[in-house]
Amino acid sequence: MVVNEARNTGAIGYEVKVDEINVKRSKRMLLVLDMAKRAEDGAAQALEQARQASQQTEQQLQQIEKYQLDYQTQLNQPKAGVSVQALMNDRQFLAQLMGVVETQKAQLQQLRDNESNVLRNWQLCYQRRKNIEKMIAGLKSEEDAQFEKQLQKEMDELSMIAARTQI
Repeated sequence: MVVNEARNTGAIGYEVKVDEINVKRSKRMLLVLDMAKRAEDGAAQALEQARQASQQTEQQLQQIEKYQLDYQTQLNQPKAGVSVQALMNDRQFLAQLMGVVETQKAQLQQLRDNESNVLRNWQLCYQRRKNIEKMIAGLKSEEDAQFEKQLQKEMDELSMIAARTQI
């Protein structure tokens, strides 16, 4: 018996056409596996972007801290003939640099926290995909066992029919 119907799975862009009633469950689960793989790939891309953002911000922070240290070292060297106003400007600039460093550290911490959240999301997607793969493997084993059982039953019936016809 052939059935020609379309069923919406709820996923955007996915439509499953069922042409036979006896579509194996393991085959139907391949769509779910494909969706899980796509989700995992998206999570992996997000993780890579989060890691890159953290690394860039960390490099920027290191550069700012190095510049601050160099500037402070330069200020601490004795200079003759420097006005009080120039010293005050230098100290004010150094204070601004310290503020930038603190802001950059806070931003880096936020990016690291985000990276941890994105990593957890990827791990969940990865685990979900693995679980679906295990489920499909189990379904295939079960289907194979049922097929073998049915095949053996048919062979036994054919043997019985052959034995009856020889009598």
